[in-house]
Amino acid sequence: MRAWVTGLSLAGLALTPSAGAQQPLKAVVADDIFADHPSMDKNATVMPAADAKPVVPIFAERSIGDASLARLPGGGWILTGTQLRSGARHGVELWTSADGKAWKRLGPARISGAGIAPGDVSERYLAPSVAVAGDKLYLAFADETGCARIATGLAAQPGGSFAASPCLVEDVSDVSLFVDDDGTGYLLWGGGAIAKLAHGFAKLAERPRFLKPDQALFAKHPPVGKDWPVRTRVGKGGATMFRDGDHYVLAASEVTGRMRTATEDLFMAEGPTPYGPFTMRMLAVPHAGRGSVVRLDDGKLAAAYNPKCDDGFAMFCEQVGLVPLERAADGRLRQAASAITEDSAVAARKALITSETMRDPSVTLGGDGFYYLVGTLDGYGYHKPDGGVKLWRSSDLKQWDEVGFIWKWEGMGYDFGTNIAELWAPEIMWSARDKTYYLAFSVMEKSVGGKTWLYRSTSGKAEGPYANVTKSFFVKGIDGFPFEDDDGLYFLWGGGSIGKLNAARSGFEGPVRQLVDLDGDHVGYEGNGLIKANGVYFLTGAEWHGPLRTHGTYDMMYGTSKSLFGPYTQRRMGAPHGGHGTAFRDKQGRYWYTMFGNDPTAPWRMKFGLVPIDIGDAGAIGIPRADSVRD
Repeated sequence: MRAWVTGLSLAGLALTPSAGAQQPLKAVVADDIFADHPSMDKNATVMPAADAKPVVPIFAERSIGDASLARLPGGGWILTGTQLRSGARHGVELWTSADGKAWKRLGPARISGAGIAPGDVSERYLAPSVAVAGDKLYLAFADETGCARIATGLAAQPGGSFAASPCLVEDVSDVSLFVDDDGTGYLLWGGGAIAKLAHGFAKLAERPRFLKPDQALFAKHPPVGKDWPVRTRVGKGGATMFRDGDHYVLAASEVTGRMRTATEDLFMAEGPTPYGPFTMRMLAVPHAGRGSVVRLDDGKLAAAYNPKCDDGFAMFCEQVGLVPLERAADGRLRQAASAITEDSAVAARKALITSETMRDPSVTLGGDGFYYLVGTLDGYGYHKPDGGVKLWRSSDLKQWDEVGFIWKWEGMGYDFGTNIAELWAPEIMWSARDKTYYLAFSVMEKSVGGKTWLYRSTSGKAEGPYANVTKSFFVKGIDGFPFEDDDGLYFLWGGGSIGKLNAARSGFEGPVRQLVDLDGDHVGYEGNGLIKANGVYFLTGAEWHGPLRTHGTYDMMYGTSKSLFGPYTQRRMGAPHGGHGTAFRDKQGRYWYTMFGNDPTAPWRMKFGLVPIDIGDAGAIGIPRADSVRD
């Protein structure tokens, strides 16, 4: 088990989801700019089945990168790749296997021709690839001068000799070969360059071109900011192509910065011809590294899983595994639900309420010994005058029972005019000092901005009734969070604004301050929360990492301080995919963080779940393997 040391630790505890049928998201969302938002199920990548298993190595003989796999006649396997942690100049190393489990090293391929002396293995070839078509076995590689070459041998004799082509293209890397059903060959390299080959694969038959998604797909919502890569390419390296029925699939990998680490993911796009037009790129296999896709004995497709060790959340590194692929409901290829590809406690968690969508969940342990839950409902929030804040109750954090609405728009006493008002991010908190519950929630007004209200239970019960502590909204800004410290109650909102509540809880006593880390930066740009443990304050918040709306991750960040007002330590990753949630302590003294899933590699989308966390030393966080925390 690998661990990363930093005061929160995702623990290996398990909960069983409550009963409830999976409900589809609303067919129409409030604003169609979210039609391809990562929160939408159609854009989800990882949805583990109940019996999903972590991917395991099938090839672990030595450190290897850029793995390329192909099937041999009769059902055997052949593998090559970049030998790592070795300075040897070994040419193109090959391994074969009869069953994909036990591997035999053939040694460096005997390549000759086109300036290569027979049996010469003095060069170090990076990222070679293998392909089988008919009775031929092909090795595609770039030599030390950057020349792309194809060496041809016999599939029945993988340990035999190979005849190399002349230089096909100069100054390239990540070379691969695609042979279509009619025998036409295509050379691919980089992140998506392609050129048809002449008969015999000894020269190009056309000028190269670069493959990318069809630009017409972006006419309605052109990508902005960090999203531009989705328009300009399928990936940055390791381009390869395969055919699945009438679909030509272009696969390429890219390090996106997702999860705040060097995560190299495999992306795919499909078209009716080798030249497209191609669909938008979709994240097919997280952490997979360079793409290589093979067909299994049962006819299904599987992608090689060969992460680099720079990826802090891969299941393993510099070894090779296989991830089965499946067709999603919209037809695209993605990682099958039977596989887990991420090494974190979050990756194997399950949603606890599946009867309806929920975002921004908040849980508090009440004075009566029950846990209470609220969250943003109805997709992206109820629109005035519909709905309100709904409450759930649990005695054990496993079974959650719906109590019903505890607040509705009626009697709010605020005129939104003609603006569309959406109800966001409710927070519920039990105050031992005041012996009652507080309810904070935000209302986002289109074209105006957000405001946050603060209500208090007049009965001392979680179900209310609740009364506004003021005659209007409490603060401008969103994501309000009541926090009780030893000396009184505080209110946190926005990206770190905090003030101490007065005795009447109707306003602030003293100045409003800003909570920042040692660099003066926010600890999460939204969804801030606070919890105090062993005299240390933990400030949590939500941040996007990687391409914002398409393939990034919505992660929980945190900083620590022995003073409420900081400064806090530099922000660090607390829970990948955790995003906007709430940390709380249960009756047994364990700690949890609420999670709803807001990115395409979260284990579920827009549903309430819990992530176990250990709060100890102010500078320690450890994340166990996904297979150690299965429910």
